[in-house]
Amino acid sequence: MLEDAARRLFELDGDRPVQLIAAPSLANEAKRQLFRQALLDGEAGVAYFQGKLGGEISVRATERSPELNFDATMVELTLVDGVLRVGRYAIFEIQTMDFHGTYKRAVDNISAASHLHKDDFAAAVEAHPDWLSEGVEGPNISNAFKRTFYQMMFKFQIGAHGASAGCVLAIPEAVWGSWQRFLGKPELIPAEDGTWRLLGTPSDERPPAWIYVFDLATHTGLTPNPVQLKKVIGTTAAALSHFALDVAPEAALEAGGSVDNLLETIKARLMRFDPDIV
Repeated sequence: MLEDAARRLFELDGDRPVQLIAAPSLANEAKRQLFRQALLDGEAGVAYFQGKLGGEISVRATERSPELNFDATMVELTLVDGVLRVGRYAIFEIQTMDFHGTYKRAVDNISAASHLHKDDFAAAVEAHPDWLSEGVEGPNISNAFKRTFYQMMFKFQIGAHGASAGCVLAIPEAVWGSWQRFLGKPELIPAEDGTWRLLGTPSDERPPAWIYVFDLATHTGLTPNPVQLKKVIGTTAAALSHFALDVAPEAALEAGGSVDNLLETIKARLMRFDPDIV
């Protein structure tokens, strides 16, 4: 997925090899020489930072803006006159569901099953998926969207900055599905290259922001399950703002919509305490 994002954001040809390297690996002489040779051979060079791989890159706080960290930051590296030169940077974010509760019961269940079902452990777990979720609570979708929405808008704007090649936000298919009501259930527009567009107004310009909708291919027999891209959606911070802050509220305010029933709901609730209220 990281390579796909690098190709898209840095606009690399599909048949051109990409040499991805974790930034700390450049401190290793042998790995650095292999990387430089790959660039001499015509490959595209991209270094990346993550929390444990060189540390997260962050935007420092100012009096009028907060500090923000990036999950992963990619940067173009080219070889010019024998010297590695830094080009544009790109932002890669990944958002998963935050579950609550405790994993203790699930861990206890698996530990017990590993002793009681030594010969058929995998089959036993597959037959009892509830063992894995006991005591674990689902996420608060509303809170997850609100928390992600602000950071997403902020980072998409940074991704549109002149020195940046763009920003990718990767989210599970289930998360994308849960967002539909918050975005007014927008209709995606297909693009000629097989991707999709989420734009307030039609545009032929290259989007600076991309949403990668992914899922795990659970039936491949491979462990860990490979990641499968389901949709690649080009968008902008302005378009997301339009759908979340204009389209979705308009749907709630439509005649007969959910907002029209608010006063009746309040009245019915009050009548529980005083039946004479009119």
